[in-house]
Amino acid sequence: MKKKFVIGLDFGTDSVRGLLLNPENGETVATGISYFNRWKAGLYCNPKKDQYRQHPLDYIESIDEVFSKLFTVESAANVLAIGTNTTGSTPVAVDVKCRPLALSEEFSENPNAMFVLWKDHSASREAGEINALSKKWAVDYTQYSGGIYSSEWFWSKILHINRTDERVFQKAYSWMEQSDWIPAYLCGTDELTAVKRNRCAAGHKAMWHEEFGGLPSAAFLNALDPTFEKLSNRFYTETYTSDQVFGTIAPYFTDKFGFNPDTIVTVGAIDAHHGAVGAGITPYTLVKVIGTSTCDMLVVPASDQLALVEGICGQVDGSIDPGMVGFEAGQSAFGDIFNWFKKLLLEPTRLIIGDQLSTELATKLDDDFFDFVTTEARQLPVTESDLVFTDYHNGRRTPDADFDLHASAYGFSLATQAGHFFKALVEATAFGSRAILERFRAFGVPIEQVIATGGIPNKSPYVVQVLANVMGVNIQVVDSDQTCALGSTIFAATACGIYPSFQAAKKTIAATIVKTYSPDPEKQKTYEILYSRYKKLAYD
Repeated sequence: MKKKFVIGLDFGTDSVRGLLLNPENGETVATGISYFNRWKAGLYCNPKKDQYRQHPLDYIESIDEVFSKLFTVESAANVLAIGTNTTGSTPVAVDVKCRPLALSEEFSENPNAMFVLWKDHSASREAGEINALSKKWAVDYTQYSGGIYSSEWFWSKILHINRTDERVFQKAYSWMEQSDWIPAYLCGTDELTAVKRNRCAAGHKAMWHEEFGGLPSAAFLNALDPTFEKLSNRFYTETYTSDQVFGTIAPYFTDKFGFNPDTIVTVGAIDAHHGAVGAGITPYTLVKVIGTSTCDMLVVPASDQLALVEGICGQVDGSIDPGMVGFEAGQSAFGDIFNWFKKLLLEPTRLIIGDQLSTELATKLDDDFFDFVTTEARQLPVTESDLVFTDYHNGRRTPDADFDLHASAYGFSLATQAGHFFKALVEATAFGSRAILERFRAFGVPIEQVIATGGIPNKSPYVVQVLANVMGVNIQVVDSDQTCALGSTIFAATACGIYPSFQAAKKTIAATIVKTYSPDPEKQKTYEILYSRYKKLAYD
């Protein structure tokens, strides 16, 4: 019998991960990862200006590398479908052929012609202007986006580039999200009207909604800034969910890797939304997709007609599970906070010792750092006088987006050591998670269970236990740290007809719960006091 495979491609902040899967039994056949070389070298980024950009060649080269790793044994000819997800909002200026401007010689080294990464907050001013205009407009286009538009999102970033780079503004025919461009590239799509825009990014990041007839009106965008007049009628009206077919794979990939020309590529989405699917999300389950930042996912049957939740990242029909309303919230930094702390402590050592630091010792410092500080933190008691941090090292995503905020702390002394710092930073991320849980509950959304997925929940039991203690709920962890790629395979298996329904595919392929962390009642009591201090730091 001919073998049948599907692929999930997960484009994260640092790399793309590929998963080759047998869709009939959910077995992983092969995996591959490729890191973005230019991004790894720190090119095109300026953290002092909150500027984070990625070159399209990083994606193009990494796709080839991942495919090469997936097909060392099995044949690409047996792949029926490919599903993809990416970071978001990560838009790019494109020409009339859907080609990112950075792929042309003129713009090859211009960061404004590259993908504006999700964590780029250089458009803070523009986001403020969008919010101000929305509150005065006849229609509040932010109402399904939590009532606050973010500098992380589509229109803010476009407007910022329009204003700051005349050359890019003049040459940009339109703009595309990374989650739309990747499927278009895989299919060789070179007509903008042929691009099937994904509902997920459109609804959560670009204020698309059926009630509005699509995106914000041209009148609104032109009133926001005259530069949008040039882009009028170059965006889209229709959107599609990820169980639908985007197209078939391009000849380049059939020639290079041996894919069947009929191989399907599905409509894309944002990584965390597919991660929630891969984790087996069910109604009223909060799935925390934890990595450099977090996205907190929730699905609710449309028939339940819940109220609009203020201060989150939107509620969009079909953005996670087709046929259900998907809610998104999240923290703009989680793992990034821990990595910041690691760099803060280790970077001076590297700079002082310089070339005298052996490769072996440098590797040991990197590999053993988190084990050391975790051991130190775990041994500390939880007391009412503990050091308290806020988790706003990269601004605040939710509740109530504000990327002009900075992290703060209370409770330093000369006795404060590295373990105290790390403990307080872990607790800060847990306090931020609790604030999101409380926001949902404040608007009548009952959370029945919480699932944590991503690299951190599988690698750090300490972090997950603190989450449970602070949030006051059981935290369930699944048996996969690649749920984003796994979610993409579920959509691929659905689109190619292996399963009669999306839910049937999810039942077979999704990850399973392997461990549950329950709150420690005694520590919960103390965390109530520390959380109240966190809220004072955060909101007073």
